[in-house]
Amino acid sequence: MPIRAIGRLRTLFELVRLPNVFTAPADVAMGMAVAGAALTPATASLLLASAFAYAGGMALNDAWDAPVDFHERPERPIPRGRITRGGAFGFAGACLGVGLLLAARAGSGPFAVAVLLVVAIVLYDGFAKGSAMGPPVMAACRLLNAGLGAAAGALTAIAALPLGLLFGYVLTLTVVSRFEVMTAPVALVRGAAGAFTALLLISTGLLVTRGGGGGVTGVVFLAALAFWLGRPLRAALADPAPRRIIGVIKAAVLGIILLDAAFVAAAGGPAAGLLVAALFVPAFLLGRRFASA
Repeated sequence: MPIRAIGRLRTLFELVRLPNVFTAPADVAMGMAVAGAALTPATASLLLASAFAYAGGMALNDAWDAPVDFHERPERPIPRGRITRGGAFGFAGACLGVGLLLAARAGSGPFAVAVLLVVAIVLYDGFAKGSAMGPPVMAACRLLNAGLGAAAGALTAIAALPLGLLFGYVLTLTVVSRFEVMTAPVALVRGAAGAFTALLLISTGLLVTRGGGGGVTGVVFLAALAFWLGRPLRAALADPAPRRIIGVIKAAVLGIILLDAAFVAAAGGPAAGLLVAALFVPAFLLGRRFASA
């Protein structure tokens, strides 16, 4: 592959936050598991649909934020001149379009959810991000992402609880992320730590009631998530500077995979949970080479 093409590909990987893309299909797998959806070639396309939707959302985020990023995040691809703002908008539109086409293969239900997901992504990136509606809209994007998988099955009220916990987790994460370029109030970090703890405890209680090998495996994944989040949260509590907050953001985003894996294990068995948890490995390794926040 020519050097220029490799550089172009790396730019696109940085634009879409490649390590974080692996969290998107984990959401879909969780939605499918709790809704009892079978994995078929058609429903498997939803895993790719969510990845393209996430990539499109991140590219759209940078395209819209470009004027601010020139001052606050000059290391990003657009401020560095590695891709134009128009090019980022075009790439975002292409990714979102591919995501919709892939979702359509799984049926009208998943396609309708995919349309809502794209609308929510555009709403967040273009209009809600800087407002009080930003965190709930971002959390709704994750909820709809998991909903892609749930729409392929039959979602009951009890099965919907994991989706609600995912919503709360991402809501907390997004509130914290608003301080990635400024020192956060210690009270906010304490509140976030308390919220993550509460969500993990509720999730653990839910899995314990499921019992069996899947429930036990799920609790192990939640314990791993608690350990994974603990260090950056403690560091941010001691010093809520932007670099510490970014550490919390990075850990919490990748931690979504472990949260999803816990519920997949409880609903679909330990093997299914392990397959989803395995997405953490490439996400972590790529996070050492590509920006994820």
